[in-house]
Amino acid sequence: MEFNRQNTKQLMFLIAFAIVLFLALMNLRYASDVFWWIFNIFKPFLLGLAFAFVANVPMKAIETRLFAGVNRKYANSKTWKHIRRPLCLILTIVLILGLIVAIIFQVMPELLHTFETLIGNTPTFLNQLQIWIQDLGKNFPKIQQELGNIQIDWSSINRVFTQMGQKVVSSFSDIMGSTITVATNVFSGIFTFTMGCIFAIYTLAQKEKLQRQIRRLLYAYLPEKKVDRFLNLCRLTNSTFSHFIAGQCTEACILGFLCFIGMNIFHFPYASLISVFVAFMALIPIFGSFFSAVIGGLLILTVDPIQAIYYVIFFLTLQQLEGNLIYPHVVGNSVGLPPIWVLLAVTVGGNAMGLIGMLLSIPLGSVIYTLLRKNISRRLTISKIDRKKVL
Repeated sequence: MEFNRQNTKQLMFLIAFAIVLFLALMNLRYASDVFWWIFNIFKPFLLGLAFAFVANVPMKAIETRLFAGVNRKYANSKTWKHIRRPLCLILTIVLILGLIVAIIFQVMPELLHTFETLIGNTPTFLNQLQIWIQDLGKNFPKIQQELGNIQIDWSSINRVFTQMGQKVVSSFSDIMGSTITVATNVFSGIFTFTMGCIFAIYTLAQKEKLQRQIRRLLYAYLPEKKVDRFLNLCRLTNSTFSHFIAGQCTEACILGFLCFIGMNIFHFPYASLISVFVAFMALIPIFGSFFSAVIGGLLILTVDPIQAIYYVIFFLTLQQLEGNLIYPHVVGNSVGLPPIWVLLAVTVGGNAMGLIGMLLSIPLGSVIYTLLRKNISRRLTISKIDRKKVL
């Protein structure tokens, strides 16, 4: 290999990268600390980018669809071009805040009423549970005999509770000592959230300018072909994640609406509260429905155990409808990912990274699926394999 200037630069870069990688692997704990230190420094800006990315979905719809007629009518108007972005940004903020306030005012009264009902129905529920156990003992004498043979050492239980009380008292001083730390963390969280919101507003207001600056920076310091490939990947990722957010929110609204209608038809209690909870949990792909069934069933159980059983049956039916028809077609089609790969991506992402992995696995899987499909088509075209063999 001829050692010209370009090859020397590449060789020095590979050597430097190998040294950094070796030092990072040899000092993995310190490398992790450095990574989280850098992450905490840029956390407000990363949070702002995440807020801006999510809020850009409704803002783009408002800008291109809601004002489509106005955009065509005043296409050459400088005044409209100057006020369009601030107006769309304000409408987006009002829409998001209005949705949050509406959910709070819809859920909070129902939630307070639920707690009051739970507290009021607890003695009745315990009495019904006691009667049910007595009836069970009459119908199944062997079970009652086995329960009667169970001996409870109340002195041991009392000793355990005494030790727990002593631990609570001894740890009270530690809790008081950590009050300053807790207050500092709360203030830091509020500051990070506020700065993230401010950064998100600035990003949405000047997103085209930021895109031009990033493109100029990349083309100035990197090879043109690599920048073109990177920008194509960014456009594909942006389109996939945007469609995923829109599809996920659409699916959540559909499921919550269907749940609300069904619960009112069958006269289940807590229809509003459970329906909002179902819609919120629908944002967790596939597995969110399980939590909705459990929490909803427990709430209805305190009112009427028979209705709780009917609710579980109703929700399992609705879950099958959602899992097999609504979710794969709404979300899967929105990101261009077939239903079977949607389920595979959610399973792998959930096992690898938990809740965040579930949320990110589908759009990431769609990006990988699209890139792999294009690469396979290109390689098959280049290799000139008989088309009948691969169809």
